[in-house]
Amino acid sequence: GHAFAEGIAHNQSLRNIDINNLSNYGFTSVMRALRSLSQLEGLTIWPHENVDPDGWSELGTLLESGVCKLEHLHLSGNTYIGNAGMGVLSNGLRNVGSSLIGLFLNHNSIGNEGLSTLGEALQTCTSLETLVISYNDFSSAATVTGMGVLSNGLRAIGSSLNKLVLNAIRIGNEGLSTLVEALANCTGLKILSLSHNDFSSAAVGLGSLSDCLQ
Repeated sequence: GHAFAEGIAHNQSLRNIDINNLSNYGFTSVMRALRSLSQLEGLTIWPHENVDPDGWSELGTLLESGVCKLEHLHLSGNTYIGNAGMGVLSNGLRNVGSSLIGLFLNHNSIGNEGLSTLGEALQTCTSLETLVISYNDFSSAATVTGMGVLSNGLRAIGSSLNKLVLNAIRIGNEGLSTLVEALANCTGLKILSLSHNDFSSAAVGLGSLSDCLQ
């Protein structure tokens, strides 16, 4: 990790980086080194089970620095992020929001609190084209609130959004209705995936959803 971080410091023209299987120390060192890469556009962090909250905080600090204007951020599979990590990362997302095109947050153990925090941050991500937040830990009882905040974020993104994947996050009938209202603003949406959720085939929002996608 340390050698990798030193290599980054000497390659200022790097635009895309994939990070895998680092210790917490190595991860932290790399996050700090990335602050020098003003041309960085894509960052993929494969599943890391050894990174503690301080390590994810360094990623948040990287995003908050505003040095690199990321276009793609892939964090899927990092189950240790959770609500606390999402809170830190959301602060950073507000600083890269205008440049971010793709955000991938599958299997990140994000709960209802994290969903609400993410929804608030998305209101600054006005160029976002792809959003994937499937297979997280939202509970159906509170997802309505979280979906409300997320929907506000989707309204702000509006016509730039063309792919939205919300599989297996326990969207119920009420949450679906809230989502559908927001999607009316997403006139550029081409791909929508809502499989393995909790709304029934008789959900009121399904008819409206069909209207949105016509």
